[in-house]
Amino acid sequence: MIRMHMPAGLRRGLYAVLALSWASGIVYFVLSRWLQVDGEFGPEKHPWQFPLLKIHGAAAFLMLMAIGAMLVNHVPATWRTRRSRGLGLSLVAGVALMVISAWCLYYAADEYWRPILGNIHAAIGFALPLILAIHILRGRRSARAKHRAHRAERASEP
Repeated sequence: MIRMHMPAGLRRGLYAVLALSWASGIVYFVLSRWLQVDGEFGPEKHPWQFPLLKIHGAAAFLMLMAIGAMLVNHVPATWRTRRSRGLGLSLVAGVALMVISAWCLYYAADEYWRPILGNIHAAIGFALPLILAIHILRGRRSARAKHRAHRAERASEP
């Protein structure tokens, strides 16, 4: 069954892996860009950097599964309503860019492109939860307005 509203379990799971991916990505970015520790031979990368990257990657895989479920449940049903399409498309495009940039960072980027792609990946990743929050709030507001209009229409019938 295709649903406009995501099931609560899927929604909570998506929010949890999004939060884990977002937090681990932000902390990794900060550690990789601005924090070093004194090592035996001078400044070194922070020791939490690579475990965080592993957590971030695992959360991203879980997110891909959750987003796949969302794409077959939520997107087709809501596309027909024409509500919040721009933000929804922004989210889908943002996730697609995150996947592509992550693949490039891991497999294709050389030393010149890695910092550039890392900054792009981080900027999109930082923005996605904000876009998602606006999308959710607008969707809820739109649904409430539609529900009130429907109730008013039914109340005015003889």
